[in-house]
Amino acid sequence: MIEAVLFDGDQTLWDFVRVMRDALTAIVDELRVARPGPFTDELGWEDLERDRAVVGEEWEGIEYNLARLRILGFGQTLRRLRAAEGGDDSADEALTLELSDSYFAHRDRDPALFDDTVRCLDALRGRYRLGLLSNGSRLPEKVGLSRYFESVVFAQDHRVAKPDKGIFEIVERQLGVTAAGCVLVGDHPLNDVVGAKRAGWSAVWLDRDGHGVGAFEAHEEWGPDAVIASLADLPDALGALDREFSG
Repeated sequence: MIEAVLFDGDQTLWDFVRVMRDALTAIVDELRVARPGPFTDELGWEDLERDRAVVGEEWEGIEYNLARLRILGFGQTLRRLRAAEGGDDSADEALTLELSDSYFAHRDRDPALFDDTVRCLDALRGRYRLGLLSNGSRLPEKVGLSRYFESVVFAQDHRVAKPDKGIFEIVERQLGVTAAGCVLVGDHPLNDVVGAKRAGWSAVWLDRDGHGVGAFEAHEEWGPDAVIASLADLPDALGALDREFSG
C-alpha cells in the first residue's frame, strides 16, 4: 500500500530551466552596466552557467550547496573578466554578492509552476502523505506549495543527494514509513527513478518531453513502475499501483 508520495522539484513541479535562464539573463544585463567592456558585451547567460559548472566540478565531494555554488560561479565569471581586461579585484567580492542576491530575487519572482502541478497536488492531498525530495535549492514556500508537503528534504541540508540511498532513508525516518510504502515522482531517469528503485521505493517517471523508456537502457533492471506524460495522469497511475500492491 502506498503511504507517501514524494516529488522531485526542478522540471517536475516547476520549470526551473526557464527560471534559471531568465534570472541569468537579467544578471548579464546587470554585469554589462557594472563592468562595461568587450568581455561583458559578448557574455551570455550560457557563459554564467558554464562558470557555475566549472566551480561545481572543483567543489564536487567537498560541498553540496547549490546556492553557494551559484555564488562561486559568479566569482569565477568575474575572475575571467579580470583576466581578460585587467583591473582591480578589490570590488569583486562585493559585486559577486550583489549579483547573487539579485539572481535569487529574480529566480524566486516567478514560481513557474507547470499547469498540472497544483491540480495534481490538490487531487492527492488527503489520499497520501506528500513530500518534496530535491537535489535543488528552491523552497516550496517561494513557489506557493508549502501547504502540501509534510516532509521537505533537500540534498544540500544533509550532504547526500539522489540517487544515493541515504537521502531516501532520511525521508523514511522523517515520515516514519518503510521504503515499500514510498513512491518518488520525478523527471530524472537516474536520480529519481533508478535512485528510488535501488532504495526499495516505487518510482513514477514524468516524461514530459516524450523520451520514452529508451532512457533506461543503461539501467534496465531499475525501470519505472509507471510512466506518465503529465502530472494530470498521476492520480490514476498511483491508483493502479495501489491495486497492484493489494492484488
